[in-house]
Amino acid sequence: MSLHAIDDIGDAIDATKSFLFPVERGTWLRLAFVVFFIGGGGGGFNFLRTLNGFSTSEGSSGPSGPTGPIGSGSEFAVTGVLDALPRVGGGLATQVSGPGSGMPGSTDALFAGLGLAILAILGLLLVVVLVMGLVSNFMEFVFVQSLVSREVHVRRYFSDHLGNGLQLLAFRIVFDIITALVGIVVLAAFFFLALGGEMSDLGGGVFAALSLPLIALVGIGLLVAGIVTGFTTVFVVPLMATRGDNILEGWQRLLGSIRDHPKQYLAYLLLSVVIGIGVGILSAVLGVVAFVALGIPFGIAGLGLWFALGQGLLAGVLAGIVAVLFLLAVFVVALLVSVPLTAFTRYYAMLVLGDIDESLDPIPEVRADIRS
Repeated sequence: MSLHAIDDIGDAIDATKSFLFPVERGTWLRLAFVVFFIGGGGGGFNFLRTLNGFSTSEGSSGPSGPTGPIGSGSEFAVTGVLDALPRVGGGLATQVSGPGSGMPGSTDALFAGLGLAILAILGLLLVVVLVMGLVSNFMEFVFVQSLVSREVHVRRYFSDHLGNGLQLLAFRIVFDIITALVGIVVLAAFFFLALGGEMSDLGGGVFAALSLPLIALVGIGLLVAGIVTGFTTVFVVPLMATRGDNILEGWQRLLGSIRDHPKQYLAYLLLSVVIGIGVGILSAVLGVVAFVALGIPFGIAGLGLWFALGQGLLAGVLAGIVAVLFLLAVFVVALLVSVPLTAFTRYYAMLVLGDIDESLDPIPEVRADIRS
């Protein structure tokens, strides 16, 4: 019996080439915009990102932001920081300017303002991360629909799959909550059964003896969670996008297929990890090449401005602008590099799914085209 996970690697490359080449600037830029939200280039079904703490977030994958509650504890922490800023500022001012400098008030205000700016930046970053996690649920369908139709229409596909995106968002939130609750229950049971619920039993020797089974238990839990998250992204999302299934119907069909063909899905599971590692390495190498290639002209321009303008304030500002433009260019190039890599891994998963179970094939036209 042939393994489709092996046979479909070449077809996934052909499907990616037929969609993205010859290069059309508008297609690549729109796909890069979508990949920015879904977190592309990670390879496979991205469960490795889940194992690294990114429950796709989309990761890849979900809008799960910080795990702590934003409540009274956070308010206390923020208030404490704000109250401490003047005292810290005063202490630093005394060290820097001396006790007789006569400027403690202005220095206090400076440090307080700096602290507020840092808090504002952190808050803005948190909002950006949460928004990206939310939007990623809808962009998953935009990307899949683009691969299926081989046309990219971001606003149209976003609107068409608004309901699907909400279902995916709800599923990921509920799954994260269930995963957390199961983890708490398992760890609590482990604590009470293995240690009798006594904190005094947590000695160094006991902890060392129980560390390996505890690590194995946590690893198994993360692996299962990663598989569910990844299979949802690469198998269930295409079924929802092409068949009109809701997320539970998609999982029902997928589970039936897994029961009928366990070896095929296991082969995909293992090979997708290997492919994901390879894709990650390739992405990193191309990123380094792009960094060096872009760094040479931008570096020459920045240094030229710095020395030509006398190394003054204006020269520093212009050199800083060049540096920002350089980082922006590297970021855009990294997204463009991720486009074919992400397309390849998603095509690969859909080709495997269709070959395992023809009734679930999300890309019959693409398959027929590349195999004709």
